[in-house]
Order: sequence, then structure tokens, then C-alpha cells
Amino acid sequence: MKRSLQLNPDNRPATWAQIRERRDAHETAPIATAFGTFDCDPRSDARMAGSIELFDSLPTLQEGKLIWKRADNSFIQLTKAELEQVYAEVKTNRAARGAILHVKAEQFRQMSPAPTPAQLADLSFWLEE
Repeated sequence: MKRSLQLNPDNRPATWAQIRERRDAHETAPIATAFGTFDCDPRSDARMAGSIELFDSLPTLQEGKLIWKRADNSFIQLTKAELEQVYAEVKTNRAARGAILHVKAEQFRQMSPAPTPAQLADLSFWLEE
């Protein structure tokens, strides 16, 4: 039987589809705020916006504070103003990160060779200067 050496797929240059896939995944990765790290995928965004809008009528409201789950599954109690601050930080940081990722994806696509899928899996690789 003939033996052949095969390159690990994670060490081959990434395709444009793989670059876009990782860009999109990183864009919705959790965001660190003054109150901890929070999810920022579309569902979490809608949940936070809706909770701010209907804050006073939510069933988990206790003594003017809402129980909220962070990205690490720990809980925190937040006032409406604090939840609004978290939401503003998440939106601002997600937009800034999205802008960086958009530019980096095109830079990675034009590199020869392109970064590997293993490199692209690490968000800090995308944010390096």
C-alpha cells in the first residue's frame, strides 16, 4: 500500500468562502462592556432592544433592576439606564469591529498565500494591526 502525506486542511490557505464565514462569525462574537461581556448576535440584540423598550413591564424586574444573562451565562441585575449603557456599548463596539473585519477580510483575500483557517478562527488575529 502506498502512503501519502496530506496537509492538514487547517494549515492550507483559506478560501474566500472560509474568510467570509469567519468574518461573519467574528462580527457577532460577544462584546466586553463596563458590566461584563454580552452576546451580540441578532437575537440577543433584538432581546436587549425589546427589553429596554418594555423595561417596566418585564416579569424579571425586581426593585427597579432587571436580571440579565451575560455571555458567560452568569447573571447581573441592571437598571434601565445600565441596560441602555450596555446596549450602547455593544452596538458601538460591534459596529467598530464589523468595520475592521470588513476591511481585513478583503486584505486577507488579496494576500498570497491567504491566512490559514486556523489563523482565521482567532478573532485577535483579525484585530492585529
